[in-house]
Amino acid sequence: MRAALAILRKDLRMEFRSKESILAMWIFSLLIFVIFNFTFEVSRLVMLEIAPGLLWVAFIFSGMFGLNHSFAVEKENGNLRSMALMPVDGGQIFLGKFLSVTLIMLMFEVLIFPIFVIFYDLQLSLQFFLLIPVVLAGTIGFTSLGTILSAVAVHTRNQQILLSLLLWPLVSPIVIWSVNLTSMVLIGEIVPSFYSLLTRIVAFDVIFFTLAYMLFDFILED
Repeated sequence: MRAALAILRKDLRMEFRSKESILAMWIFSLLIFVIFNFTFEVSRLVMLEIAPGLLWVAFIFSGMFGLNHSFAVEKENGNLRSMALMPVDGGQIFLGKFLSVTLIMLMFEVLIFPIFVIFYDLQLSLQFFLLIPVVLAGTIGFTSLGTILSAVAVHTRNQQILLSLLLWPLVSPIVIWSVNLTSMVLIGEIVPSFYSLLTRIVAFDVIFFTLAYMLFDFILED
């Protein structure tokens, strides 16, 4: 566990020094909100229907940038080989990278959500607290799978393209369910299927995280 925490501290220290990832993710998401808010004039009801999708588009595409940046920096600095030679289980290295990517993405989501609320004139209520488990579950599923696939793609010439091709088919169920749950919260209609969908996302999170943790040793060896 000490190795995972060391990697986490190192990644967070680098991010707080440069603020490169969060700043780029924030600007990208802001552009999405500006373009859709001022280009399409639709009713409030229609806006509430498309807003959850826009929010998760911002989350996921910005998260893709964070995943690419996380391992690209390690490759440029020659740290990937050093990680492979560390006398620790590969799962610990995965855990450290997973935690750093997840925390950075969650920090970004906390920063961008108030802007989302302002742009789309959402009325906050206590029901909005239900978004916390939804965003957590969706983000963890995305980053657990994205971390190991990013480690695979970083060794290729077209890293960003390969990561997208590998990640999207696998993570799309989690994204679709997360959008549906977010829509229920924003509209204010929490149907019984809400909790069953959330449980399904959590189950996918556990499966993806467990497989990635177990297989990361083989990724480092290759």
